[in-house]
Amino acid sequence: MTGVEDWNQYRAGKKVVGSCPTVGSTFSENPRARQVFTGKGFTRRKRMTADERRDQIVKAAVKVIAAKGFWGMSLQDVADQVGITEAALYHYIDSKNDLFSMVMEQAYDSPEADEFIYKTCTGTDADGHSLLFFPRFCANNVIFNARRPEMVKLFSILNGEALSPSHPAHRYFIGRNQKFWQTIKSLNWCLPRGYDLDRFHHMWMLCMSAMDGLQYRWLADGSADLVAEWFAFSDELFPQEKWHGFMDPSDIDPDSEDCLASYGLVTGGGQAVQDRQLRSDGVCGGTAAAKGIHRPEDSK
Repeated sequence: MTGVEDWNQYRAGKKVVGSCPTVGSTFSENPRARQVFTGKGFTRRKRMTADERRDQIVKAAVKVIAAKGFWGMSLQDVADQVGITEAALYHYIDSKNDLFSMVMEQAYDSPEADEFIYKTCTGTDADGHSLLFFPRFCANNVIFNARRPEMVKLFSILNGEALSPSHPAHRYFIGRNQKFWQTIKSLNWCLPRGYDLDRFHHMWMLCMSAMDGLQYRWLADGSADLVAEWFAFSDELFPQEKWHGFMDPSDIDPDSEDCLASYGLVTGGGQAVQDRQLRSDGVCGGTAAAKGIHRPEDSK
């Protein structure tokens, strides 16, 4: 399955275990580490543009760092993977730290990842308010990462190494987490009642921590299905009695005249509605009648 199809089955209430026939946990009782890279090297090409060569160097560095870590990697290792001399490598990079920056900026935090993760978790209500759905956002992250195990392994190894303040990635990972939250809290998430900014921050931290931990276990067990396991997590993180109607942009009925602004983290004043009702006056002109989207009762 594509992952997105898995999500649709999960939303339909069907048991999803990806390609694994076993119902329940997909983790093995006798796990073996996931085979992330094949033994196949890079195709040797004499004529390449500078951009093509840099792209090849970044891919080679990903492979070496994922196998040896940043401290264990040498520029000679990267040059050997590409098929050039270490001296030739310096025509394209300034230093080992420069190569690390290229790896993280070009390979992991890519525009392609942002496009996949954010686009399909965003919907628009009848009054034109753009709202993002957090459970779908989390699922998109997992689905995308399941397709790139080499990058997940790279990120996981560097994240662990970077706990040391002397590691060149230390400030990057600290800054990345802070920058990530600044972006997340500025977005108009469609949230159930009771989720103010502080509570949503804890939910975000919980989900990102669960995702990181699950990915570590997935890397250590080649038989595990990352997407199916995350959906099992989702049952606990986003219980239907609380999150029904707040899971996915498809929860917005295109034929409804509802305004959902008061459910937005931003358009709701940063308080995620608390105990407010959908309203027909004030911030928007929609009707108060809930025609197509079923929101939790006020007592939830």
